[in-house]
Amino acid sequence: MQRPSWTSPRSIAEASIFPVLFSNCMRANGTLLDLCLELQILDRVPRSGYVLRGVHDPESVTEHSWHVLFLVWTLGPRIEGLDVAHAVEIALIHDLAELRIGDLPRVASRYFPDGAKKSAELAALEEILAPLPASALDHYREYQEGITPEARLVKACDKLQLMLKVAVYERWGTGALGEFWDHPENFPDGDFAPVRELFDALRAWRAEAGG
Repeated sequence: MQRPSWTSPRSIAEASIFPVLFSNCMRANGTLLDLCLELQILDRVPRSGYVLRGVHDPESVTEHSWHVLFLVWTLGPRIEGLDVAHAVEIALIHDLAELRIGDLPRVASRYFPDGAKKSAELAALEEILAPLPASALDHYREYQEGITPEARLVKACDKLQLMLKVAVYERWGTGALGEFWDHPENFPDGDFAPVRELFDALRAWRAEAGG
């Protein structure tokens, strides 16, 4: 069964009622059940950058996160000395703040004071991850800082997945996405050769299609 379009009356109705249905789960000190229920919301949170650029039925935050997780799991073993299991744990939670804050597009970020978005994300995660061990929040802080090899890989894979999806949407002929290729910050390799090689292969694939 095909899922409804984000712009269909049904999906708009679903999006408007989700916060009502799950508002009792969005507590500062929720239970594990609260967390598991709230996680379902990400299935219906679209990636906002695609919405703003006219992509029909864009991927959800859940879909994005799964693909990032797969890239980390796939590329991690190709990087000597990297703790793949730890990187996977970071990838699992890297976008969970969007349960409370939403997927803020790049254009919105410039209207926030420096550091405000990161502070809000951390505050949201402190509540969301309350039922889990403290190490879960430590993983998110590590991701924000982006210093360890594992955090750098997740950040690189986050952007790699973005550009993979952009390339596919372009091939499908949906959305105005050319500007994504003009931003160097969309191509971080974390100083990892396997990531860099995949970015290069993606650019070549796009060039073959006339992009």
